[in-house]
Amino acid sequence: MQLFGNWLLAQRLVTTPLYKLLRLVFITVQSIYWQLNGTAQKLREARLPQNYERSAQVLDVVLFYKFCTAQLTTVDDFLCTHNRFENPQYIIDNDNITLLTITEHNAFFCETKERGIKYPCAQIYNCFGNVYK
Repeated sequence: MQLFGNWLLAQRLVTTPLYKLLRLVFITVQSIYWQLNGTAQKLREARLPQNYERSAQVLDVVLFYKFCTAQLTTVDDFLCTHNRFENPQYIIDNDNITLLTITEHNAFFCETKERGIKYPCAQIYNCFGNVYK
């Protein structure tokens, strides 16, 4: 059942804080887990220029939520888990990977199952600043 008008607004006003809370808990637990299993160290190493070949972090999308579809998509709209590290050339060589967003230090790409479809993202690629220098 699709909601319209005030009911849609009420639903979004309830689900958005719940998503933000879930994201806060998820990111906190994930950062602790990444510290314990060594992923955080590998992320720091991937940012170094000599590690270009493995500098794109592949993230599996667990959940996507957006308050307003008219707003730009940000990384905060996704809950992701670490999958592996990949060569950034993989992003350039694949037609089903498109630029999602850019931050001050990273560029995020979205991989879909079919070319040209932006959502739903199957995987997110986090490329660090050294890739583009």
